[in-house]
Amino acid sequence: MKKLLVSTILLAASGLALAHGCPGEMKKIDAAMPTTKLSAQDATKVKELRAKGEEQHKAGQHTESMKSLADAKKIMGIQ
Repeated sequence: MKKLLVSTILLAASGLALAHGCPGEMKKIDAAMPTTKLSAQDATKVKELRAKGEEQHKAGQHTESMKSLADAKKIMGIQ
C-alpha cells in the first residue's frame, strides 16, 4: 500500500513538472522567433508546432506538448 501511495505521488508530481515546463518552452520560442533566421517554410512549421504545443498544454497533454515544442525548438536551433 505504501508503494502504491508513493508511486501515485511521484506520478502526480511529474505531471505537474511537465505542466509547468510547457509555458517556459513557449516563452523560449516566442523570444527567439524575432531574431532567428528561418526560411518561410520553417517559420510556418515552427508557428504550427508552437500553436499545437499550446493546444496540447491546455488539453492537459503535457508530454505531447513538450514534444511539439521541442520539435519547434530543434528547427530553430535553440535549446
